[in-house]
Amino acid sequence: MNQTGIKKKKVLHTTTRLVLGGGVEKNIYYTVTNLAGEFDFHLSCGADFKDDLFGDHPEIKIIICPHLVNAIHPVKDLKALWFYYRLIRKEKYDIVHTHETKASFITKLAAWMARCPYVIYGLHGVTFNDPMSSLKRKFFILLEKLTIHCADLVVAVGYDTIEEYHKENIGKNIPFQVVRSGIDIDGYLKHTLQTEEEKLLFRKSLGINKKDIVIVTVGRFSYSKAQRYAIEAFAVLQKKYTNLKFLLIGEGELLQDCKTLTQTLGIPDNSIYFLGYQKDIPQYLSVSDLFVFTSLREGLPRVIVEASLLKVPVITFEVEGAAEVLENEKSGFIVPQANVDLLISKTEQLILQPALRASFGKIAHQHVIQYWDMRIMAQQLQKIYNRNIL
Repeated sequence: MNQTGIKKKKVLHTTTRLVLGGGVEKNIYYTVTNLAGEFDFHLSCGADFKDDLFGDHPEIKIIICPHLVNAIHPVKDLKALWFYYRLIRKEKYDIVHTHETKASFITKLAAWMARCPYVIYGLHGVTFNDPMSSLKRKFFILLEKLTIHCADLVVAVGYDTIEEYHKENIGKNIPFQVVRSGIDIDGYLKHTLQTEEEKLLFRKSLGINKKDIVIVTVGRFSYSKAQRYAIEAFAVLQKKYTNLKFLLIGEGELLQDCKTLTQTLGIPDNSIYFLGYQKDIPQYLSVSDLFVFTSLREGLPRVIVEASLLKVPVITFEVEGAAEVLENEKSGFIVPQANVDLLISKTEQLILQPALRASFGKIAHQHVIQYWDMRIMAQQLQKIYNRNIL
């Protein structure tokens, strides 16, 4: 029962995997923790599950589907479809809200088969825009066209994502709403380093001096996150400006490849730091002067939002959602994908102009405060959940 004595509506969130620091994980977390008093939330994901945020919330029922994997696997995919069909029929969910490509494909189809009253397709990115063969891209687009009609509503993290789907004639007649993937602004700011003394001590612990210019990037080491371009740019800049330091935060399958690239390019070990997964990212952003982001695919890049919240100026590749956070040349730099020369040029411009760094950071910060508070996201989803349940 909720506070009014009315039986809570049951909402199932599904995602392919829950990984440490994942943007989708945080999106779901902020939703369910803000609305748990009104709705009965269940959360299901595949076997790739690392209990980062939800361990402190036993009231949220977590259901693991052992058959749900990220890669295409016909046998496991059919087993996952049957798993979710039975689960949704058994639990009689009022709403199924899907996230991530693989889980969305399987669970929105299962929800439709199980006659769930309302299915929401949470759209966090454009998978078919990943680097892939033309044949594979056409296959992914076909799958989306065949299954998107299982959803009653598409909730996208940004307008760019919806535009990419409509370009391919996917879901043009399906209602959609943009709900920005909010962040805990107050909580995030509490975890930052507040004083100059704290910042200097933290820098010192990393082997970084007061006069060093710190560049940072955050993200899983994968082909689509493409840290290799940032490393190539840094290799050029570091030879010209020896006081540069580069912090790379994250784990992933291409981490070792990026370390090897660093050695190949001759970047000194004392100027580049592979820091792995970090829970206290706000502290690292607090001591950073620039944020470089070379991802090739996003829905809404949360890390750009987080950097902007802390007034760290951003140089990013032109990727879905970037222009919804930054205005090019006014609150950040947005450069064409894979254009390392322009990436170097714009980064150098910010290295040499501290006043421009401060201006970009201030304007981007104000924009984030206005539009990316998690409470706004929760309020929008609350209205969606209530509006569509009889």
